[in-house]
Order: sequence, then C-alpha cells, then structure tokens
Amino acid sequence: MLRFSNVFILLVAILIGSSCHSKSIGTERAPHWFTHYSAYHEKAYNEHFARRVDALSDSCFAYADALQHYYQTHRCEPYWTARGIQETRIDSLLHILARSYEHGIPDTFLQCPALKRSLNLLKSHQVANDSTLFDTLFNLEMHLSEAYLRYVSALSYGATDPVKANGGKWLMKNLKPDKEFENSIMEKIEQFPSVIRDREPNTSEYKHLQAELLRLYPLKDTIVPKIVMPTVRKGQRHTALPNVCKRLMLTGELPADFTVTDRLTDSLLAGINLFRRHNAIPECDSLGEETVRKLNRPISYYLDKLAANMERLRWHVTPEKDRTYIAVNIPDYTLKAFVEDTVAFKTRICCGRTQDPAKNPSRIRKGIVTAYKAESPLLYSRINRIVLNPEWNIPYDIIKNEYYYKLCKSNTAVVNREKLYIKDARTGDYVVPDSIDWNKVNRGNIPYRLRQTSGRHNALGRVKFDFPNTESVYLHDTNNKGAFKRRTRALSHGCIRVENPMDLAAVLYAINEFDEKRLEEISIILGNEPTTEDGEKYLEKKTEKEQEYYDKLSDREKKFYRELRPTSIQLKKTMPLYIEYYTCFTGNDGSIQYREDVYYKDGNIMQLMQR
Repeated sequence: MLRFSNVFILLVAILIGSSCHSKSIGTERAPHWFTHYSAYHEKAYNEHFARRVDALSDSCFAYADALQHYYQTHRCEPYWTARGIQETRIDSLLHILARSYEHGIPDTFLQCPALKRSLNLLKSHQVANDSTLFDTLFNLEMHLSEAYLRYVSALSYGATDPVKANGGKWLMKNLKPDKEFENSIMEKIEQFPSVIRDREPNTSEYKHLQAELLRLYPLKDTIVPKIVMPTVRKGQRHTALPNVCKRLMLTGELPADFTVTDRLTDSLLAGINLFRRHNAIPECDSLGEETVRKLNRPISYYLDKLAANMERLRWHVTPEKDRTYIAVNIPDYTLKAFVEDTVAFKTRICCGRTQDPAKNPSRIRKGIVTAYKAESPLLYSRINRIVLNPEWNIPYDIIKNEYYYKLCKSNTAVVNREKLYIKDARTGDYVVPDSIDWNKVNRGNIPYRLRQTSGRHNALGRVKFDFPNTESVYLHDTNNKGAFKRRTRALSHGCIRVENPMDLAAVLYAINEFDEKRLEEISIILGNEPTTEDGEKYLEKKTEKEQEYYDKLSDREKKFYRELRPTSIQLKKTMPLYIEYYTCFTGNDGSIQYREDVYYKDGNIMQLMQR
C-alpha cells in the first residue's frame, strides 16, 4: 500500500510538472531594480495578462491575431515579462534589432526607440507603482513580440508593400507572410536569435550590396568639404582636387592610402573614371561638372540606394527566375537574355516617360510618389508571340493628345508622311483622309482610329514581342534608332524599345529550335531576298498567295491595299520576362553600380520603412 501511495504521488508530481509552461524553464528572476514595484504579484499579473490576451483581437496591435493565437495556445503566459521582467532576453532581442541597419532596415521600423524608452521608464521607476504597472508590462510584452515578428517578416518577405512602394504600377506577384507563417514564427520565439539569423537573405547579389552597406555605414557621419565646380584637364592643378581625392577614397574608387594631390594625375584620373563607370557617366581625360555634382553626394545617398535595393531583393517575386529568362532593368536602360544562366544577349532599351513629381505635386500622396501614367510597368510575363512587320494601332490617348493637333494643321501631309490609314471607329471601314475636316471633329469624342502601316517607317520597327499584360505594352523595334545614343532613355508611352531586336528574336528562335529553312522564311517575310533554292520556292508560293488575296479585294479595298502586312509567329517555348527596377546592383566586374532613380521610387521605399 505504501509503495502504491509513493507511485501515486510521483505521478501527480509529473502531471503537475508537465502542466507548467515550458517557458518557465530558463526564466530568470526579476532584476534587482524591479523589486521597487511592490504592486507586482505574479499570480495577479498572469490573470490580468490572460484577460488582455483574450481581448487582443479588438486592439490596435498590428499582429493581434498571431499574438493572440500564440499566447492562448501557450496558457496565456508571458515570455518577455515572465516573473516581471526577463531582462537578459529583452536585452538580447534589442541588441539584435539594433543591428537591423545591416539590412538597410531602420530601427524605427521595429519600434526600437519606443521599446527602449518603455524599458528605461521601468528601470528608472517612472512607471506608477500601482495597478497600471500590469498594463505597462503587458504592452511591453506585446510590442517586443511584434518587433520580433515584424523583423522576421521583413527579412523573409520585405518590410514594405511593393505595390505602394512602386506607386501602384507593380504587376508582379510576390509571396507575403500569411497567418501560417506568423504562427510558425511565434512558435519559435524561444529560439529568436537563431530564427532571425536563419531568415537573413543570403543570395550573392544581396550579400554584395550588404557588404558595401557595411563598409559605408561607419562613414555615414563623415563630412568632406563640398567640391567646387571646376573643369580640370589631365595634368592640370586645382585647389578642388584634394577634396576629389578624399571623396573617392570614401566611395572606394581610390585606396585608403592614396596620396592626396592637387594635380590631375594618371592615377587620380583612373579613380575618377572608375567612379564614372560605377555611376554610368562617360569617361574622359578631364574633370567636369556632372562628375563633380555626383561626387558631392553625401554618404547617405549610397546608404539609401543600397537599403532600397536590398529591400527589392527581399520581395519574393513569383515565379522565381529559373536559368533561362529575359530581364529588363529600367534604371540601367538595359535588357539581358539569359540562357542556362549565361548572358546570351544584352542590349540597350528605351522605356516609358517620366515626370518630376515636384512639377506635379498632386502625384504625391501621404509622402508617396504615385506612378506616372507613361511609366513602363514592372511585371512578370512570358513572351509567347513574335510579330514580324507589325502595324501600330495608335492608342486613343495618343490620337487625342498628339495626332489630333497635327491632323488639324495638315491632314493629308501627316497621313502620307507617316503612312497612316484611318478607320471609322463605329463601322471599322476605311476612311479617305480628304473626307475629314479635323477642325470640326470633337477632340473629346474622336470617331476615328489611326493605324500605321508596316515597314521600316513604323514606330514599332520591323518586329515586336508580345506577352500577356493588363497595360497593353510590349517589346519592340523602333524607327528612331538615334534615341539609343541618349544616356537618359525614358522616352516612350510605356512600351520597351529594343536597340537590337533581331538579335533578341534570334535567341527566341534558337530556344524554339527553328531550323535554317524556317529562319530563311522569316527573313523573306521581313522583305529580304532568298539565299537558297528552298527560299526561292517559298517566295514564289508567298507571291502567288498574295496575288490571290489581292484579286479577291473590292475596288475600294484595293485603294488601301498594302503588300507588307503583319505576320505572327507563335512560340511553343515561351520566354519568361521580368521588367524590373534596380537603381543599385552588382556589375560584371563585381563592383557596385549606381543608377538614377528615373521613376522616383527609392524615396517611396525609404519613406515606408521609416514609418
């Protein structure tokens, strides 16, 4: 009987022990300064804590649902404020959060200053020693858990909403933290140091930007005198050159032990030209205004650029890039085609126009710059069709805002010069240009549509690349090749102009395994002469079909006949396309490249993270 009693007591002890919260293991006693709070009683606080947790869903905490789920499934026991205060845990978390700058995330985003103030008020006994103490502890508990959850979410999926950050023109899909993610992270709160560490992005591009940020961060408060605006030629002396040396030593284009000089020597000029390569400035053998202006940028300029682009890398765009895809980077004005992780083709592009928001303050809403209507949208899609000899269906807005005024001045001259034809918007019938008096047409309700015929004169050039999207944009050739000589190439109504489109098409043909016969047929469709016997046969058949088509037209339709017409090529193997926006990235030589924020989006990211 005695043995049974002992066993029974042991079982009861085990059951009682197992019912205790696991977090009681490893908890420490409250620090000596907390003994001041005689109003604190553990049992009473835990009861108060449970009541507040039950009401969390009606609170203003950002992660109220996740916090409530966690604490309710863990017997409503506190973690950070167990036994009053778990000072070591809190200090450890605050130390980790304080280093969020290593990811370009300001500590204000994680409420670190407010958390430290709350803790200091407690430590300095400025919190009332009465029943309000429990509310102070509860709020501290929730805000600490929120900061932990917010930081892990930011590292995993980004700290900002890409739709807001891009002023609305974000057509990509990106993964976001959901309830399952938030609950799983809260479940691991006891391992918060390792959880945070494991969630840090580790791609090579992210690590490169981070390494540069960590190099520059200690220099953020460094003051270098402003450089005056000189024009100095190679070999000349100037009093501004020592400050040029100091700037380049800070930004990394000159070594830290470089001998400061007031002469534009070969070695100093090499550093200046390296700076130019990093900032997309043409190289030359002198120092001029543009280079000086950009040298005068503060270190905070680079830190913000790095932070904004690290944030972009944290947005989990889906689907992720595989080994073969096309990437357009708007600020760099470039397109790259990757095949099996190798750059198979690179070319310059022109993108949609922009506008300085300072000239149109209505675009700025609550500190965020909304997207300009002509900006090229940021998107993911797949190129599924190539159109040879495209016609340009001129968008109604362009007819209304541009062509209307030209047609009012000289109707037939514009039509003949640009090789347009006009259709009735209601019937779809062709309209003789001379029959329209554009000065009597209501610009607010134009009943006509314009189309530009195929050929080298066409605004879309000789080829365009279609991909599904809601903005009706595409990649295309252009009849304005001179635009690619400009450095700033935000010129279009939203589409992407490609400098060497035939080379891009060749990449897509190769992926789709087009043989020599098919390639020659494409060449003939574009208006080139055949080079083989098969090509001559194809041209002969094509000419016969064209004659048959012409013979079937009515006399009226023959007036609008055009020999060169669009031909679509459907691609069985579609090509993933990403139109992206990176103002800071790693160059081919491993150096960090900086580009102008042509669409004014970097500031949006920094603004959202500061809130």
